[in-house]
Amino acid sequence: MPTDNDKMQAESIARSIAGTQVVANEIAIRPLGEEGSAKKVQSDLDQAIDKNLEARLVPMNLNHEVPYDVKNGVVRLKGDVPSQSKRTSIEKVASDVPNVRQVVNKLEVKDREATSTER
Repeated sequence: MPTDNDKMQAESIARSIAGTQVVANEIAIRPLGEEGSAKKVQSDLDQAIDKNLEARLVPMNLNHEVPYDVKNGVVRLKGDVPSQSKRTSIEKVASDVPNVRQVVNKLEVKDREATSTER
């Protein structure tokens, strides 16, 4: 999308239709004529987020236990965790990584649904 206003309008429409579902805003702003360089910058940012998150999960011994992906500053956490407190702490760790715009927490604890935090 070329502007922040276009992005906000698209997000607003998606959220109004989604009801109680989590909406992950992975829309990237790429100025006309600069799409290639903007995409490269975003890819570099996503790689940096990935490495920073992995480094923060190592001390928790979770770097190989919590699958996740990063796209346009949105981190999606997936998989199973043993407790709600572990789920919450991993989401907090992910949201504290620089340049993360949103965390979609799809980590599952029995009888729990996905949540989302934004900064």
